[in-house]
Amino acid sequence: MAVKIVTDSTADIPSNLIAEYGIEVVPLNVHFGEEVFKDGVDIWSEEFYNKLRNEPLLPNTSQPSPGEFLKAYQKIAQPGDTIISIHISREMSGTADSAELAAQMAGADYQIRVVDSRNVSMGLGIIVLKAAKAAKNGETADSILAKLSEWKQEVSVYFTLKSLEYLHRTGRIGKASALLGGLLSIKPILQIEDGLIVPAEKIRGNYQKVAELMVEKLAERYGSRPLLAGIVHTELPGELEILKTAAQKRLNIDELVINLVGPIVGTHAGPYTIGIIALPV
Repeated sequence: MAVKIVTDSTADIPSNLIAEYGIEVVPLNVHFGEEVFKDGVDIWSEEFYNKLRNEPLLPNTSQPSPGEFLKAYQKIAQPGDTIISIHISREMSGTADSAELAAQMAGADYQIRVVDSRNVSMGLGIIVLKAAKAAKNGETADSILAKLSEWKQEVSVYFTLKSLEYLHRTGRIGKASALLGGLLSIKPILQIEDGLIVPAEKIRGNYQKVAELMVEKLAERYGSRPLLAGIVHTELPGELEILKTAAQKRLNIDELVINLVGPIVGTHAGPYTIGIIALPV
């Protein structure tokens, strides 16, 4: 009786780790006008950002259907298995609701537990990774579910953007906060709190200062505790190296996972975004 881990494509987990830990990923959809692409199936990050910069129409996103979740559950489950399905915050998407409906459709044939991570991108991703590692190590579903409740509270996510236009346009952040991105050289730092994207700080200066402040916030919370950390970015190699160097210098990083922000999160965050995530090992 194994524990199987399912998530959605907003988790932004690198493909090699998805394969290594046997994580099943259900894709959300990206809409460019009448064109619909399944995230990570029909469109990948590099192609998406090229389209985002060049297409006159801004994209939208939609959640997977319950039927798509049911197919995923049926694909991976054997009799006696338990599926733990961990997803983007319900405050941001109805994806977890689709997963819940699929679990109801499956009935008594499968043991399915749907978890709202209260997070997104690699804030969701590193929670999923920890659950997948625990499952691979033979931990029970009840043990993993109990730990998930703790991890949801312990994870921290900080990120910055060139502009808050995309978040404002898609309703992921309030109107007053949308003013920040256009104010001279002020850089907004945002965080995930109670399943929502909220302002954390605003800082005037270059990206080096922004990176150091995001890292310092993590250091204040975690001290010298060993961390599973993640960095996600939208094809920003220079900023990535600055943030990576600052994090490795200041934090006790046990494992660092780096990936591009995927098309779903990129639709809402825009093409100039970078963030850092941490969770105690």
